[in-house]
This record gives sequence, structure tokens and C-alpha cells, in this order.
Amino acid sequence: MTELKAGDSFPEGVVFSYVPYTEENADITACGIPQKYNASKEFANKKVVLFAVPGAFTPGCSVRHLPGFIDHLSELKEKGVDIVAVIAFNDPWVMSAWGKANNIKGDDILFMSDPETKFSKSIGWTMGERTGRYAMVIDHGKITYAEKEKSGGEISVTGADAHKSLDVITLFHKPSISASTRAHTILKQASAHASEHSTNDQASDHSHQNKMERTEFELNVTEDPPTSDQLRTILEYLGAKRVGDVVKGAKNEADAMKKLRESGENFTRPVVVDWNNGKAVIGEDESAILNMIRRLPKETDQE
Repeated sequence: MTELKAGDSFPEGVVFSYVPYTEENADITACGIPQKYNASKEFANKKVVLFAVPGAFTPGCSVRHLPGFIDHLSELKEKGVDIVAVIAFNDPWVMSAWGKANNIKGDDILFMSDPETKFSKSIGWTMGERTGRYAMVIDHGKITYAEKEKSGGEISVTGADAHKSLDVITLFHKPSISASTRAHTILKQASAHASEHSTNDQASDHSHQNKMERTEFELNVTEDPPTSDQLRTILEYLGAKRVGDVVKGAKNEADAMKKLRESGENFTRPVVVDWNNGKAVIGEDESAILNMIRRLPKETDQE
């Protein structure tokens, strides 16, 4: 039972169940035939927004959670999202009916069952026997965002606009290390500055230039060492020659994995990672960190 984090690979062997929409079964009372949906395979080469709810047709899910994704569907598609899918512990017929009740046709949003909550249990995100309320973004098989609500009725980190489609930057942090504290300060100041520009833009009718320049991002700070998947991703971003800089004394990737398993303290801190754009910086190099942030995709006017 391992929670998924930004930088992890989407697990192998994840299979959901759903009833494909057709004109013949468009009526809400039509059952259709459930089919297996190999999410690991289908998500491998696409950008996916996957969110889970405790139950179809429940008040919080129907009134406050799902509508946001319906309302923001075209915006998500414009940002390059190929698949939007919702899962719950309900059977595939109930999920299909829930989609029809919300006038969703075709594959605009996939309504799928997590059979026996197998996937949700595998990542530890459940509410008793139900699926928990969580959301993740999978970009070509790599997790770039993954959050679970602290309570089932809360919708603060799993809604369609919860992460604003921002890039997620993770700081692997150790407060007792001065370089790590310095990197943390640099990132906090950069995030605050970007957010300030964003607020000013929204309050101005002449904000095109600011919109072109701001680079908002979501800062995730963790004192935990990376997972094995995260470490592989970091090494991929930095290159094999930096393996000894990332994990103390490591000679190659296999050695780095071994040393990480032996002790999380073998992982060097600070390390700053931009999961969305495949960049990483070791240490407190302010120029390198700020250069990473400046290279984030800039938000522009959509009008």
C-alpha cells in the first residue's frame, strides 16, 4: 500500500471497468455491457486527469465535485489533456447512469468503476470500503500531480481548478542544512512573487504584458526521501554522470537504489524538481533554480 506522488510512474496492471457510451444505450435506463479498461496501457502515451469520488449520485460528488470538471472540460482539453476520467467504488452500470444523468456523451469524461476498490486500496486512498476523494494528473505514464482530500466532504485539492493546471515543483528539503533552507527561501519568494503578479493581473484590465511574463507554480516541500520511481526520474533528468551527486557514494543507478533503500539520509538535499518539464537542480544555486522557474510554460491570454 503505497501512496502515489509526483514523479512516480503510474502503476502497471491497473484495470477499471466501464460501459462504453453508444447511441443504442444512451437512455439512462439502458444497461450496456461492461468492459475492462486497462488504464496502465491506455494512459501510457496520453495526458490524463483522473479523479475519484466516494460514490456516484451522492450530494458532494454530484453537486460540488463532478460539475467543476464538466464546466472546465473544454479548458482542460485546450491545455492538452487527452482523457478526463472519474472512478468510484460503484459498479460500472451505476457509473454509466451517473454520466448519462449529467448529459455526458461519448468519451468526454469516462465514468468508470474501481472494482472492489482494488486500485484505491493499493495506494491507500480509500474511505472504508469506498474509494477516497482524490485526484491525479498522469502525463505519458508519469504522475505530475497526486492529492487526496483530508476528509471525504472536502474539495480543496481535487477539484478541476484545485491545482490550476500549474506546474508542480518539489523541494526535497532538510531544514537543518543551510543550503536546503536557502533553496526553500528562494522558491517561497519566487512563488509569492508569481502569485502577486497573478492577483494584480486579475485586478487589471491592461494585464496582457504581465500575463505573458508570470510563471506561477505549485510548490511542494517534503522532508521525505524520494520513492524509487522518483529517484529514477530525477536521475533521468540529471543524467547518469550526476548519480554520485544525488545519492552519496553511488556509482550507478542500481547502486543509488540500493543506498537509498539502506538509508534515506544517503539522498542529497536540497534537490529541486520540476516534474512537468523534466528538470532538476541539486543544491542552492539561485541562478539555476530561478532559471528553471523562468522556463516554465508562461500563461498567456486565451482571448
